[in-house]
Amino acid sequence: MKFLRHTYITFFSILLITIAATAQQDSIVVSGTLKNLDGHKVIISFKDEQGASKSFNAVANNDAFSMKVPAQTMPVNARLDVGINRTMTFKQGEQTFANPAPALDLFVFNKDIKIKGDALLVQFAAISGDEENNYLESYNKSVRDNEIKSYENYKSLLQAHYNQATLTRPEKEIQEENRLLNQHTQQKKKEFIVKNPGALASLFFLGRLASYYTADDYAAAFNNLSDKYKEHPLAIPVKKAIQQTRATAAGTAAKLFERKDKDGNIVRLQDYKGKTVLVDFWGSWCGPCRASHPHLKELYKKYKADGFEIIAIAQERGKTIEESREAWLKAIEKDGINWVHILNADGIEKQDIVKDYAVNSFPTKILVDKEGKVLLRISASATDDIDKALEKIYGH
Repeated sequence: MKFLRHTYITFFSILLITIAATAQQDSIVVSGTLKNLDGHKVIISFKDEQGASKSFNAVANNDAFSMKVPAQTMPVNARLDVGINRTMTFKQGEQTFANPAPALDLFVFNKDIKIKGDALLVQFAAISGDEENNYLESYNKSVRDNEIKSYENYKSLLQAHYNQATLTRPEKEIQEENRLLNQHTQQKKKEFIVKNPGALASLFFLGRLASYYTADDYAAAFNNLSDKYKEHPLAIPVKKAIQQTRATAAGTAAKLFERKDKDGNIVRLQDYKGKTVLVDFWGSWCGPCRASHPHLKELYKKYKADGFEIIAIAQERGKTIEESREAWLKAIEKDGINWVHILNADGIEKQDIVKDYAVNSFPTKILVDKEGKVLLRISASATDDIDKALEKIYGH
């Protein structure tokens, strides 16, 4: 009888331990300390493994907070923010402009997470916890000082623009510093992706970096990731972006087109064989497109005598062809871009060139070689791959 009782107690104890362990796995604790947080909320939001939107919050006490959130069977990306108004608000006449401050990116998985930092700069807080968050923190740590500097520069530029605040340095100097800081950050992300092919952070970064690769290099970067997360929901937009650019993969024949240019001359892509051609998809309404024009003018001046040509195909937003044409011609004149120009809407019933080239973001630039084959494709002009390609082709 004593033996049976002992057996029962032992079994019951094991059962309790098992239940407790299971209960612990049902949720994780997100906790930490954020300076300047006392009395304010911390909010974490994410889409769980079933795709349902979830949000949880806790009120801080002496800058410390703690809250339980459901554990996940696979890591999901989440955002952590604070209930402090960090939005940069500016007034210009009757208008008010608001620029929300970023939140902190992290992952929710199956282990507790610790956060440490400043609530006013929560997007730069340190994260520790499971392997995926530790990977993410290793990257964040490598760029944190530069990212904070860039953010403070950005705020000072907005203050100067909208509130006439005095800058401590020339505006161009600050803008150039931020350009270099951003360039450094994106390069660090690329290096992280190469070094950590099995980290979810690599896939997460890749989803935000399409503009910083040529289309073919982007596909290669995804293919070089381990298989661990290639079916993760974060992979869906990456795969979609890769699929959309396959029609213009390096080595494929560029889609032929025939159109009248702005002066009524017939333009046929096949007539440019023997020349290296940059097909530039842009629009008068597109800020990044027009911001790329000064550099394109430099390249055109440098290589035109060697046989380089630019064919710009504009996708305008006018309600009528006349409205589109007016905006298009005005932008060409204002920007002083004296190369070949085609308006996609003018003759679109015969061929939609934008659609044929699977262009869904502007600017998109496609470099075509002397044989009429695609050399490379980029979006947003965020890389120097065109410069490098032209230098290689022409030797200067």
